[in-house]
Amino acid sequence: MWITRQISPNFRQEYTAETKILDVRSTEHILEIFKSDDFEQIAIIDEKYMLLKKYLYVESELNAQIATCSHPAPHNALILGGFNLEVAYELLRHQELSVDFVQNDDKILDSLISFLPHFSLVTKDDRFKRYQKAIDLEIKKYDLVICLNQPNKHEIDGISRLLSKEGILIFATKHPLLEFDSFKMSLLNAGEFFEIVMPFFAPLSILADKGFVFASKRYHPLADMLLQKIDMLEGLKYYNADIHQGAFGLPHILLNQLKGVLKN
Repeated sequence: MWITRQISPNFRQEYTAETKILDVRSTEHILEIFKSDDFEQIAIIDEKYMLLKKYLYVESELNAQIATCSHPAPHNALILGGFNLEVAYELLRHQELSVDFVQNDDKILDSLISFLPHFSLVTKDDRFKRYQKAIDLEIKKYDLVICLNQPNKHEIDGISRLLSKEGILIFATKHPLLEFDSFKMSLLNAGEFFEIVMPFFAPLSILADKGFVFASKRYHPLADMLLQKIDMLEGLKYYNADIHQGAFGLPHILLNQLKGVLKN
């Protein structure tokens, strides 16, 4: 059977799968999980957001470790806007970090217990807390916020208020070669609240249908990259210092189109 996912109004991806092994529907979301020869399992949420079990570590390591290895002393991290608990697992590699995770759809999240390799390990960690809504969060400032979807301007404003004076926000955005206007707008929106705004992408990855934005109130992802901290990380499959640096490389055509938009 074929799985089709709509990436943009004019672009689709297709994957082959053996069979559907799970179909869960809540009042807000739809989760479908398929068995796959190439990717072990494929999870599709709301018919558009896809997780490949075999390569979950790519996006998870990239977002978590670029954030933690650009900030010298993060203590509080927050994850919003998605279901990928593997990002929390990567953040929890750093013993000084506590992680809050906001997701109100328990039915869908709990249905991923067998799909996410470290689900039980993360949810049982004393430094991890789940919240139904952002309004339920304890009153404190976060050093790192990772948003698994593309926030609008109002949401970026709200997140910026949750961050400490040296805080870093990382969020997903559209791919500039597929939906440039949406990609550019996400940079402009972030630029209204942050001193540094730089897009990055996953080098050497089949997950090439989206981009990410690094938005910071102080720290620069390249000038402040902590090599010693990176070298101390063990057990990673994807992230390293070369990946960190390469993720921020942009072709000339994008650099020219984004003049006056990037804040680097």
